[in-house]
This record gives sequence, C-alpha cells and structure tokens, in this order.
Amino acid sequence: MGILDMFKKKKVEEPSSGGVTIKVGPRDTLRSLARKYYEDETVWVRIYEKNKWRIDGDELVPGQDCLLPEVPGKGPKADV
Repeated sequence: MGILDMFKKKKVEEPSSGGVTIKVGPRDTLRSLARKYYEDETVWVRIYEKNKWRIDGDELVPGQDCLLPEVPGKGPKADV
C-alpha cells in the first residue's frame, strides 16, 4: 500500500438487513420509489437512510443500485 492509497476515499457498504435491491430507472426519485413499492410516499426517508452512502447529494442516477428496506406492513412489494 502506497502513501497515496491512504488518502483515497473508500465507500464502505453497509451490511444488508433485509429488503430488496433494485436498479434505479430514468426519472426515479426517492418519493416515486416509495409510492411505487410501498404505496406511501413518507417511506422515502427510510429509503434514503439505507442508501445515503451511495447517493451523491440528493440525486439518484439511472442504473445505480438502491436498497429498498423492509417496512413492516408496507413492503417493499416485489411484484411491481
């Protein structure tokens, strides 16, 4: 390991605690994913908390992975 390797920013993946990983589509937002998979827009905060380490600012990028956490009584719905 060189001196420059010590300064590289490394993303550390959080361990998965249940849920479903999806690919973000064009024009997807945290609210639209919450509405689509949970039928409740307020779940967007939970989606953000599980994915904040991989989201740059507040932007979702088409094609990136997004973990949809388990929310008791709400989902995520897998058949969407």
